[in-house]
Amino acid sequence: MSSPNQLLSDRFLSALAVEKREDYETTHQLLSTTPPKVLARNGLAILNLVIENIRKSIGGKLILELALDGAISGPTGDIVRIDTNPSGNQASIVKKLQNSSKNEDTENLETEQKPLEGVITSSSNAKICVALTNAGQDAAGKDDSNADRAWELQSSGKRVWIVKVSNESTYRRMESTLRKLSEFSLESISSTQEYAPPIVQYLLGTKEYFLPSSTELSNIDKVVTFKNKNLNDSQQNAIKFGLVSPLTIVHGPPGTGKTSTLVEYIIQHLELFPDKRILITAPSNIAADTIIERLSNYFQNDDSKLVRIGHPARILASTRKHSLDFLASQVGGEELDDLTNDLSKLEKEVRKPRTSKHYVDRKELWREIKDLNKEFRFRSKKCVRDVLIGAKVVVATLHGSGSWEIVGNLYNFDKTTTNLKGFGKGFFHTVIIDEVSQALEPACWIPIINHCPDKLVLAGDNKQLPPTIHVRKDDTTNKRAFDTLSQSLFDRVVRTYGGIEQEIPFIKFLDIQYRMCEKCMEFPSNEWYKGKLRAADSVKDCRVIDLIKKHRLDDLVEQVIWFDTQGGSCPESVEESSDISGKLLGVGGSKYNIGECYAVQRHIAALISLGVKEEEIGVIAPYSAQVARLRSLISVFPGIEISTVDGFQGREKEIIILSLVRSNFGDFGDSKNSNWESADVGFLSDFRRLNVSITRCKKQLAIVGDMETLEQSGIKMLKDWTEWCSEKADIRYLDI
Repeated sequence: MSSPNQLLSDRFLSALAVEKREDYETTHQLLSTTPPKVLARNGLAILNLVIENIRKSIGGKLILELALDGAISGPTGDIVRIDTNPSGNQASIVKKLQNSSKNEDTENLETEQKPLEGVITSSSNAKICVALTNAGQDAAGKDDSNADRAWELQSSGKRVWIVKVSNESTYRRMESTLRKLSEFSLESISSTQEYAPPIVQYLLGTKEYFLPSSTELSNIDKVVTFKNKNLNDSQQNAIKFGLVSPLTIVHGPPGTGKTSTLVEYIIQHLELFPDKRILITAPSNIAADTIIERLSNYFQNDDSKLVRIGHPARILASTRKHSLDFLASQVGGEELDDLTNDLSKLEKEVRKPRTSKHYVDRKELWREIKDLNKEFRFRSKKCVRDVLIGAKVVVATLHGSGSWEIVGNLYNFDKTTTNLKGFGKGFFHTVIIDEVSQALEPACWIPIINHCPDKLVLAGDNKQLPPTIHVRKDDTTNKRAFDTLSQSLFDRVVRTYGGIEQEIPFIKFLDIQYRMCEKCMEFPSNEWYKGKLRAADSVKDCRVIDLIKKHRLDDLVEQVIWFDTQGGSCPESVEESSDISGKLLGVGGSKYNIGECYAVQRHIAALISLGVKEEEIGVIAPYSAQVARLRSLISVFPGIEISTVDGFQGREKEIIILSLVRSNFGDFGDSKNSNWESADVGFLSDFRRLNVSITRCKKQLAIVGDMETLEQSGIKMLKDWTEWCSEKADIRYLDI
């Protein structure tokens, strides 16, 4: 009979296989059916680039420096494919060459069709840098085909383009981690299986969890002196509990200061356990950078004690000085610089046009390059290792926590060199996973399995947006995969321990929020947080009137307003797109509501006329087609941020305007969307999306939408919301 860890591993491996297939098929269809210019317009490609320079990074990776149009920048961390600019008649050229009997033609075709892949490591208005994957030297010391291709592209002077593709390495890392999870023994120490660490057993529910003793908690009370004097009781209790418990979940609803709590926890951990190291992980580069920025001041006397693994999404001074590459280069200094310069000179020399008199020299040059590369890799790895050993806090994405930079250097540096062998598990005493509810559970296991910490702290909110996956909810054939991947580690742990969060002793709920006025907070608190959220005194009575210089008693200063479009005055429409690429890009089949767009525009104009600043207003819509129309219509106010719900997760604005889009209940004349029996609300049926949408505001939430459609949807949550708004909000009926 399979053990719980094997069952969990098998279920996730099966679901990941479905997810990977969906991801790859979507990418393949998109790239094979969509013109490059359309991909570029949708932010998925950058055209007309030139390889200005090729250099080696710490660890020996090849970095391509691409010159680009000054108006373009690429998102750091994206996996991209690099190839020559596609010609307009590319398909016919390929077909012609494939039918050619000339070997030269075939070789040219293979060379032309071989793209490179890499990770965007940095971007600016001047250039974009891509670290090539698997570009190194073969056994003879010569560059592998990827490196050869890179040098050929640079020497040819041809323009290239980059396009976002699926990240194969993330799937490999998750799959490898899950296989390791399945290999643990849960029964007893075995000669063939490693005994599962306690933290793994707690997460599986196979080891009984015991609360820290009253003595432990009392002792912590005596020794902890909080640096942040503004922390409330729930934040302080979560921190103290996490310092003595092997497993802690910090549940941070919107605006409750989760990041402030984590930062103070880290500082207290360093004070109490100065010899212990902490690994902080998050599902995204942005989340990892946020922690780095907040911790940077604490380490201002020694930047090297705080290390950022991977590629910071925002190249700020506060993050760059902590990056692993930067710190390792400081350790290596002139020695690594000299090796890099020597390699660069030799590689340029060896790539000069071949002549018979240079043949012997070329063989000798390749041998010299091989020796220098070996020396460079060893020394750069040692520099990286030295930085990690000297660090107290290491920050990485979940996937980065299983990378060569950490795992390879710490646990498998050089098996032939006794004094440099790995530490074994336990290098990090504590692992923190921030934004755990936004991460795939298999990704969360990467730092846990690779580092087996004594303590684990999970932080997030399982009532907000779940992980983003490619498997669709309405795909009945893959329902099991969707259900498996759409639930976070937070969700599964709650279910494992009985399903009632309030009764799980290691979950600590942050109960005071510092964002919304009390009225805006009331419904989400009652609906999703058992009424336990409280508004801080500093925000509970805040209103739009605090932002404006002039107002009238009947002006738009209410805290919650609903502009009701019921009655068919603003019917929804569907973005038509006949081709596959349109649907894959999200512009085909997406909903929009032009009447609501004008209502949003009208409210914005009124707010601006009262003195509200553009930067204080945010507009949220659940559909990309509606976002596109709103951006076009409201382009006269460039400071106003307009995005889908996903784009506003973790964000806040003084005023949020929410366009609901859906309006399809009843008889709208000739509308194809008319429905007398029930209303279709699409994305709005997901309570987590609604929660994020209505909790981004500080002083005002303005809703634009058809209340009747929500009332008749048959969804209790939406009925509860419309009833609450009917009683507590300022309802206004549009005359459009």
